Amino acid sequence: MIRIYRDDEYALKLEFDFTGATELKEMFKKSLHEGRAFIQISNSFLEDYKPINVFLVTNQGNPSELTYNDGEFILDIDPDIIEFCMDRFNESISKRGFFPAEICDVDYKDTELTIYGIVIGE
Repeated sequence: MIRIYRDDEYALKLEFDFTGATELKEMFKKSLHEGRAFIQISNSFLEDYKPINVFLVTNQGNPSELTYNDGEFILDIDPDIIEFCMDRFNESISKRGFFPAEICDVDYKDTELTIYGIVIGE
């Protein structure tokens, strides 16, 4: 399970379970090696009336940027940040937790958002 939602002006939450952490790690790994990768998600929203159906990561971000286009949540981030995220997701799989919660900061429109990771369930 993977779910993304915005719960305040400056924060995005990325919730995932054990299976989701594995999917996220593999998606980030593929984006590092192939330039981009995506997964289908549901029950996710960036803002009111902006559902997220596809979570896409590219290794083209410098600086890191978030865009939204017709159901696609597009995260353009630096390869070093991708490697950092892969390590964090791998650690969350082995430790069954995600601390500290901060994943990365991204520019979205005229705002800097922090993406937080939250492990749910078992």
